[in-house]
Amino acid sequence: MIQSSQTAAEPSFAVAKTNGAKRTILLIDDDHNIHELCRRYVTKAGHDFISAYDGAEGLELIRRGKVDLVLLDFMLPGRDGYSIYKELASNAAFTHVRHVPVIMLTAYPGAEERKRELMELGLSMHIEKPFGGPELIKVIENVFVSHGVRERERQRALTKEHEAARVSAENRALRTQIVETYGFESIIGNNQRMREIFDRIRKVAKTDANILIYGESGTGKELIARSIHAHSHRAKGPFIAVDCVALPGNLLESELYGYEKGAFTGAVAAKRGLLELAHSGTFFLDEITELNLDLQAKLLRVLQERQFRRLGGKDLIEVDMRVISATNREPFEAVKERALRHDLYYRLNVIPITLPPLRERKDDIALLCRGFLQKFSSGHQPQALELSPEALTCLMGYSWPGNVRELQNVMERVASLATGPRIETSDLPEYLRDSYHTPLRAGHSDEQNGVASAAELPLREARQQWMEKFERNYLIELMNRCNGNISRVARKAGVHRMTIYRMLKHYDITISPRRAQ
Repeated sequence: MIQSSQTAAEPSFAVAKTNGAKRTILLIDDDHNIHELCRRYVTKAGHDFISAYDGAEGLELIRRGKVDLVLLDFMLPGRDGYSIYKELASNAAFTHVRHVPVIMLTAYPGAEERKRELMELGLSMHIEKPFGGPELIKVIENVFVSHGVRERERQRALTKEHEAARVSAENRALRTQIVETYGFESIIGNNQRMREIFDRIRKVAKTDANILIYGESGTGKELIARSIHAHSHRAKGPFIAVDCVALPGNLLESELYGYEKGAFTGAVAAKRGLLELAHSGTFFLDEITELNLDLQAKLLRVLQERQFRRLGGKDLIEVDMRVISATNREPFEAVKERALRHDLYYRLNVIPITLPPLRERKDDIALLCRGFLQKFSSGHQPQALELSPEALTCLMGYSWPGNVRELQNVMERVASLATGPRIETSDLPEYLRDSYHTPLRAGHSDEQNGVASAAELPLREARQQWMEKFERNYLIELMNRCNGNISRVARKAGVHRMTIYRMLKHYDITISPRRAQ
């Protein structure tokens, strides 16, 4: 039996209480003198003390009760402290106390190798016998302090781990939703050109080649891009979309590249850019021709070298991403007009995809309407909504300058306001009904444009009616030719942009807010 250097007599000096709450300390040791010494000093320090004289008894006390710290003798009858600690560290029955600190008590000279192993397993500290009471209390206090720091770090790590698990679960759910929402099955179309596009998408989704999507506003360019991402090997990575129209050049650069703290006034902390966030995923540049030429040159360098620096930063950041771009301007014309750098065009246009406007795939309108009505009527309509033949004819006769997006908005509107299962022409927006009765095509006779019926009106009212029909016809045609770009419409019409906005509002013509430039 190893004797302590302290006797069982009451210590003649005061013991400073350890900081913090009252704790329960367990001693597992076969030496009665050690028990008496530890009991006196531990209780003087303000803690509860419990005893065990062998490993089995100690393990049972740990299993049954709340223990905040264990004093464990290295040499015990039956089994040594080494095997007991290993069981505490690995047995599932002790999961609830796995992070309880353990101080090993040892006087065994050949135990150095095992002590190192135990420290690697997480042993808090060891103390050599013989030891004094004040020395023991000081070690206990230090262990509680360091354990508190470690425990806070562990809790922070667990919080981060749980947060990462939560985000991962949300991302998995979101990816499932994206596949359901942006899968090929959600891109409705039976038109021959659309079938060819679907075939191309299936092929290119398996590659990492850059893609340039061209189509008028509202044709579904981002939907196509998301579908490609959802069916690619990068589907588990992020899909980062950048609207080149939404932000001015000076802000867009910091959004793309990110910045270091102090890079400019207001940069109070470092921020990761969209390029960095797109690592391992897909980077979607919407309306690439709206990006200024300086930023296009910088972007080209990133695409070539696959690395960049944050604003104000020195370190190169590697990025692995697939790039998909989109534009509503004919790409080669944009190059000729110096809206798109020719070198960037060739870098982006590895695989081109051209989306037809809705007016060129009118055989898909019935199918699209059915899909949209099913989507928007579920949950608040007892019966499935359907279009009357007259309503469908009205929709088929319209030119749809806003393309599929405009059709979707119309279907959402009629589904929300429907009072029965059948959608009639009278349920459609007024401008659609007008276009049905007054086809908006240049070169048609007055009779075809409905002016003959105006002869029943006084001259002034007939003239006003004709002028309004002409203005609406003119504006829709111009919007169609300019892909909904308000600035271009105003320039071609020779009027101020605000005039175009007033006319759009007056004639209830819907445009995409993003293209109101």
